Amino acid sequence: MIHHLSVSAADPKGAAEFFADVMNGVVVDFQPNPGSYMVFKADGHGTGIEIYPAGSVMVPNGDPGAVWELQPADADRRTSTHFALSVDKSLDEVMEKAKARGWQAYVCDRGGHFHVIEVWIENTWLVELLPATFAAEYLGFANAVCEMADPNRALDSHQPQARTLEQA
Repeated sequence: MIHHLSVSAADPKGAAEFFADVMNGVVVDFQPNPGSYMVFKADGHGTGIEIYPAGSVMVPNGDPGAVWELQPADADRRTSTHFALSVDKSLDEVMEKAKARGWQAYVCDRGGHFHVIEVWIENTWLVELLPATFAAEYLGFANAVCEMADPNRALDSHQPQARTLEQA
């Protein structure tokens, strides 16, 4: 189980408020990296998302633990890192909340196995939100994969888009 993860945003507070809204969580200041926020959901699992100012990167610092450094303002903010998050909101509510912020959002079919709502936070990075029906599809698929004789075949029908791996 993943308990928390971190992402960055040009508007960390706005992104934190969006996640708190769709998760039914709370936003708190994240003091270790000034200007950052953490969203917690009281779900008994410690589910949380840390949101750092855009350009923040973590670097090792030995026994005291990681420290944050800031990349130049013109650094590319796109990333391959994304996550799927079950939410208590409906598909329509999620789409409305993304639209209200001017963020792209799409309902996507993942190879006929399950659906997600792709929300492009600040139109820069991806989070896949799963309302209850989509979460049930995903969980059914994930559990079935674990029971397959050859789980490597599970994603065979989920092929890359034509543009995948084009030069950015």
